[in-house]
Amino acid sequence: MPKKIFDYKASVPTSGSQTLNRNIPTSPTTIKLAAFGLFVPAQTEFVDLQGTVGIQATALNPSILIKVFRDTGVIFTTRISIDADLAEFQTVSFQAIDISPPAGFFSYSVTAELVASPILDSATVVGPVSFKGFSIGNA
Repeated sequence: MPKKIFDYKASVPTSGSQTLNRNIPTSPTTIKLAAFGLFVPAQTEFVDLQGTVGIQATALNPSILIKVFRDTGVIFTTRISIDADLAEFQTVSFQAIDISPPAGFFSYSVTAELVASPILDSATVVGPVSFKGFSIGNA
């Protein structure tokens, strides 16, 4: 059966590499990277969410937790580790699927937090940063 895109939104705080310099705070404090509102009609089967974040290791080997939220609930997490000696700059892309979401209008957002030692490890968001979502279901 053919699928239909009911809504599409994107948030692109910056599309260039090294265009930001925002420190990633230590968990449980987070930094919101991007957000948008998305309409999810009743016939939606899933919401496809895709993001890209450019990160720079500024000390040692930071480990960063990326979280995707629907309103205030976490629906996806991924952990990124950067070796400052090997990959000072790293652009990471991810995809999350919100399966069978309830109908309504929701705020989707993506955050980052440092989960390693705050004394030894540090990282900054340097760009690009983009986050987009599609609500998809039966036509």
